[in-house]
Amino acid sequence: MDKPDFSTVKSTYLKVRQACEYILGFEGYADSGNTLPSKILFEKVKNEFPDYFSNEIANTFYQYLSNSVRDSESSINCLGRHKGYYLSTIAAEKIEESESSENIIAVNLDEGISSTSEYVGRSTKRNQKEILLYPILESWLVTQGYQAKDISSTRALGKWGNPDVAGINALDAFNGLSIELVTIEAKTSLDNWEVLIFEAISHRRFANRAYFAFAQPEETANKIPSEMRYYAELYGIGILVLSVDDTKYKQLHDGDLSEPLKAEDVEVIEIFSAPYNFVQPKYQLKFCEALDISCLKKLYHWGRAEK
Repeated sequence: MDKPDFSTVKSTYLKVRQACEYILGFEGYADSGNTLPSKILFEKVKNEFPDYFSNEIANTFYQYLSNSVRDSESSINCLGRHKGYYLSTIAAEKIEESESSENIIAVNLDEGISSTSEYVGRSTKRNQKEILLYPILESWLVTQGYQAKDISSTRALGKWGNPDVAGINALDAFNGLSIELVTIEAKTSLDNWEVLIFEAISHRRFANRAYFAFAQPEETANKIPSEMRYYAELYGIGILVLSVDDTKYKQLHDGDLSEPLKAEDVEVIEIFSAPYNFVQPKYQLKFCEALDISCLKKLYHWGRAEK
C-alpha cells in the first residue's frame, strides 16, 4: 500500500481515513481478530504524518475515524465500541465490486445492451436472488402490525408499480374503514442503488409508506452511503438494511443459496423510518384491486397477519 500524499487533499476526513487505512494495511490489521485500538491508531498516525496530525485534533480524529466505519467507500471497520479497528476484506471487495458495477453501467449506457434476451437474463437472475429475501421482509411487516404478502408476481400496476412485498393495516372504527398501505422494494446489494431506489420512490403514488431495502454482509451492515439519507429525506421513503450472516450473504451474492433466508441468518435494521404519506383513496382502491382485494372478506383474509 502506497503512503498517501496529503498535499492535495483538502478534506480533513479524507486525510484521517487515508492515514488510518495506510497504517492498518501496512501493519497487517486485516481481520476482526487482529485490531488496533483507536488511541494507539491515533498515535501511529500522528507519528507517521506529523505535519498533518497533532494532539489538538484528537477529538476530531476519533469522530472522523468513527465516521469511516459507516462510509461505504472505506474499508475500515469496527465491530463495536472499544473493539478496535481493522481493514475489512469484505468491505474492500464490496468497494471493488461497486466500482466495477459503475463501469459496467457506463459501458451499457454508451453502447447499449446487445439484446433483449441479455437484459431479461440479467433481470431474471437478480429476481431469483431477491425472492430469497421476501419471507424475512414479510415477517418484519407482520411484527410492525401489518398483514403482509409477497406480491412480486403482480403485474397490474404498470412500470415500476409492482412492489416486492406489501403490507396492509386495516382499521375499522366508528363505522368507517381506513387502510394504511406500505410497500417494500428489495435488492440483494447496494449496486446501482442511486437508480434502483426510484422503484421504491415510485410506489409513493399509492402507498402511505414506502421502503427501499437491501442486503448487506453482517460485517459491513453499517456502511451506508451518506447520500442515501438525502434521497430518503427528499423523496419521503424509508430505508431497511438486511444484515445477513457473512457466509449466507456470499451464497446469496454468488447465486448458491437455494432456500429463502431464515430469521436466524438476518437482522432487519430500519435505518430511516418511512414517513406517512397521504394517498387519495382512489389510488389505494386501485392498488387493492390489483391485489384482488374487492371486499372486506378478502381484505381481512389477505396475506399473513400476527397470530
